[in-house]
Amino acid sequence: MEAKMKKLGLLLVAMSSVGLMSCSDSSKPNVELIQDMMKTPALKPQTYDEGSPNHSSMRVPPKGTKPVGFEPYKYAEDYDGAVKNPNPIAGQMSEEILKVGAKYYETQCAVCHGFHGEGGDKSPVGSKMNKIPPSLHSDKVKSWTDGQVYHVITMGQGLMGAYASHVPQKYRWQVVNYIRFLEKQNK
Repeated sequence: MEAKMKKLGLLLVAMSSVGLMSCSDSSKPNVELIQDMMKTPALKPQTYDEGSPNHSSMRVPPKGTKPVGFEPYKYAEDYDGAVKNPNPIAGQMSEEILKVGAKYYETQCAVCHGFHGEGGDKSPVGSKMNKIPPSLHSDKVKSWTDGQVYHVITMGQGLMGAYASHVPQKYRWQVVNYIRFLEKQNK
């Protein structure tokens, strides 16, 4: 009896091995047990989708969801709190921090505030504006806390719009440090 069980077990192992090897043969058609589960129809952005509640192929995330790793800015409505918001990398002027800060500053800020923070009258776009963006070397900006600078980058101020969607959250403090670096260079 025991010998028959061993033979039956070996036979099952052999048959399943042959079955698995035949599954990897790409010349044979794939068998779908549940239709349309292997391949879903692709939708192009901003096209009509009959099955969507708003008939748009672009889906709005469900209410109350947030991206992985995203931290909502807790000082959005609290300017006094933003003033006291401490810079976690205050004073760090390593090459890596300044390189990232410079990248985002030069891409997002320099067109209005100038490549050295000298102000809009010397910048490509700022000089053409009715209200010229201020110098980042002014006594006003120098007296701001790092939290205030971070807040203005995140929420905007006056005619300047919010840059929260342009400068990723994890790099904003590096931009603040880069602005402080430019202030020191201007002395």
